[in-house]
Amino acid sequence: MVTGPLLIYTYFASMLKLGIFGDHSTLPEPLERLKTIAETEVAGIYLSGNANPPNGFVSFSSPIDLMEISDAILILSEKSISNELIKLILRKSKHMFLKSIPNLTVREIKELIDLGKEAGIVTCIYNPFNYLPFLDPFINNYEKPLLINLRTCFEGNLLKPSHEMLLLVTALNQLVQSNFKKLDVIGVKDSGKQLTVNLRIEYDNGSIVNLTISEEKLPGNCEIFSSKGTSRFEFQTPLYISYPQLNQEYRAIGNFVQLIRNQDNRSDSFDNFLNGVQIVHEIRKNLRYNEIDF
Repeated sequence: MVTGPLLIYTYFASMLKLGIFGDHSTLPEPLERLKTIAETEVAGIYLSGNANPPNGFVSFSSPIDLMEISDAILILSEKSISNELIKLILRKSKHMFLKSIPNLTVREIKELIDLGKEAGIVTCIYNPFNYLPFLDPFINNYEKPLLINLRTCFEGNLLKPSHEMLLLVTALNQLVQSNFKKLDVIGVKDSGKQLTVNLRIEYDNGSIVNLTISEEKLPGNCEIFSSKGTSRFEFQTPLYISYPQLNQEYRAIGNFVQLIRNQDNRSDSFDNFLNGVQIVHEIRKNLRYNEIDF
């Protein structure tokens, strides 16, 4: 009888079965694109609420039933799912992709990190900032330490500034690949009530990030200094929506599938997410002293 890692390799040499959890915000067109990912098949879809399943997908009335026949679960909902559902998926040793930021405490994230490592699975929290041309850690492997100077503005319509800040600093953490050591925060509101936040983040590996992000819609720029040289970029729109043509979500799911096939069980988004949550907590605490609600 074949056991251990060889069994895992033999199993994923066949089609990887994807189970989709969604709701009324889960659009048919992105779902159709999932069928084009090589060596995968959509096992079925479970939609909560009164949402109707799109044509061509097997619909399940129970998330548990779909979970049982799937190798990986894609949570493709705009809403944050509960900590209990995340824990259930991890305890069933299912690889998991989350489209939306989960609303979790530091204690809950640490528990999920332990569960994920125990299960030996891949977890991924979708972050569009991970798939930008100059902040893409899967393409550009900058030598550490790094010095990053970044100025941009909040998108302001699609998500709250605090959530956007969480995504951005989490992407920077992943690029730097180190835990943060020290954080300095300055927040200012001008007479028009426009908020500007400046961060200086020092990391354990010697990297430093200087980040300025404002509500006022101004052109942005980024400089990345490393031992290989200097890279400079400019963008006219909010960084969050600067590259809609890149189909970041589809790329993220494709990368998630590749990590599973590579048996890269060290890829735990919750580990990196914890760093981002701790930074945003520090930002909130510092801004509160200046009576700025963030």
